Amino acid sequence: MGPRQRRQAGAIVLGALVAAALLAAQLWLTLRLQWTSREPLADAAIGFNFSCDQAEYLLLEVPGAGPDGHVDDGRPGRAAWCAEVLGRLLELTGARLVRLGVPWDEVEPREGEFDFAVIDAQLEVVREKGATANVSIGMKSQRHPEFYVPNWALAGVELRDGMVLSEVPVLRERALRMVASVARHLAGRREIDSWTAENEGYIASHRARRWALGRDYVAEVAATIRANDPLGRPVAINHAQHYVFDRRWRDALADGDVLAQSLYPRRNYFVLGRHFVIDIMQLGWLMPNYAYQARVARAAGKEFWVTELQGEPWTDGDARLISPERPSKNLSPETLSKNVEYARRTGAARIYLWGAEWWLFQLERFGDGRWLEAVRSVVRGGS
Repeated sequence: MGPRQRRQAGAIVLGALVAAALLAAQLWLTLRLQWTSREPLADAAIGFNFSCDQAEYLLLEVPGAGPDGHVDDGRPGRAAWCAEVLGRLLELTGARLVRLGVPWDEVEPREGEFDFAVIDAQLEVVREKGATANVSIGMKSQRHPEFYVPNWALAGVELRDGMVLSEVPVLRERALRMVASVARHLAGRREIDSWTAENEGYIASHRARRWALGRDYVAEVAATIRANDPLGRPVAINHAQHYVFDRRWRDALADGDVLAQSLYPRRNYFVLGRHFVIDIMQLGWLMPNYAYQARVARAAGKEFWVTELQGEPWTDGDARLISPERPSKNLSPETLSKNVEYARRTGAARIYLWGAEWWLFQLERFGDGRWLEAVRSVVRGGS
């Protein structure tokens, strides 16, 4: 290679190095200037979500046992057991906020016949522990299978994948009648501090044949709850916005008294047979600016909450197989605390962690109290 060729090669290498340095600097600047790095930590109140179904799945059912390992929802003493587990979690975490759901198939197993035993027992222990509850009501509730529509309510309904259930007149009528009955029954309970109209009502459920609900219906659920609550407690509408292009958070803000979001920072991705965990809060401008949403909500005289914050591993398999010896790459007690930091930087007034049943499962099955200790720490430091 002659002198001229060497100079040209050197110039190409230098140019490539400069380009790489500029790209790295731009990436560093983007990450440093995005809201997850520069927003202050809000003095948020921190609680957790609780599902009795999920607690039974983790604490009572046996992996791989089939029907023999299933726990019957109609068993005697179920309501008291659910309340006892919830009370234990309130004691172990020190939290004084909890978010509960009222699954339709549980509360109205037969048309017009209501069974409030489970939700009443849970609310009683909330009261005894000096805590308060947010209660979600509707067709869609927390945890699998998301849509808890009883079989009787589906009579005469032709079900299809991807359908908007709220557009079926008879199903909509039955659901709203249930919402009114549940709200009327619970309205006198002072330990309820707020409600949620449906759960992530705008999101089609991949767990239930991609069924969805319409915005007009979710707004009518909120209006029905308000009409049956003489105390006028706020009704939240929560969303699960993954990327900045989704603008439906503005619908939730317009139709609810509280704008709420679900926040799951650590996601699993599989590329060429390899497993990666990506912190999606570090994707810069692609991610929603929740801190901006909180400011818009406050300017409208409303609050911003995180009603689901990832506090258990995001797994594509059986969560009961995760143990201290086989830990998840997706989440650890240390990264749980980092997730809380992200949520506090949104400016949220409240943060409800997701995974309380799993923390107790890890303690009881494996003697691993690190998860509950991490939660106790953030509860003490976050409010």
